[in-house]
Amino acid sequence: MAAFIAPLLSIVDRVIPDRAASAAAKAQLLEMQSKGELDAEMAALQGSTDIIKTEAQSQSWLPRNVRPLLLLLWGLLITFNFSVPIIARFWIPGFQPLQLDPWVFKLTAIGFTGYVGARTWEKIQGKDN
Repeated sequence: MAAFIAPLLSIVDRVIPDRAASAAAKAQLLEMQSKGELDAEMAALQGSTDIIKTEAQSQSWLPRNVRPLLLLLWGLLITFNFSVPIIARFWIPGFQPLQLDPWVFKLTAIGFTGYVGARTWEKIQGKDN
């Protein structure tokens, strides 16, 4: 865990430009480390990573592709929701789109950006299946 805290503290300096706020964040991280809270977080993160690796190495197509398929389905549903007014105008007059909160679009954009970025990085590294 000690090897993990040093890079984390240097990232705090880059992310938080205010020296006082940076020092407070570092103190909080060091306190969390002394209480063992960061170890628990790292164990949970390692568990999640292991699950994703196991899914990716599966011989079945479903576990390997469930995350991209869910992201694709979500994107298609949002796209369909935008086309509902056109459908309502010409074919089904009472058909109304779902009222989606703005956070749904932000979450979708983050998901697609993260997925596309990760896939691009894999291809650059030559680890594409």
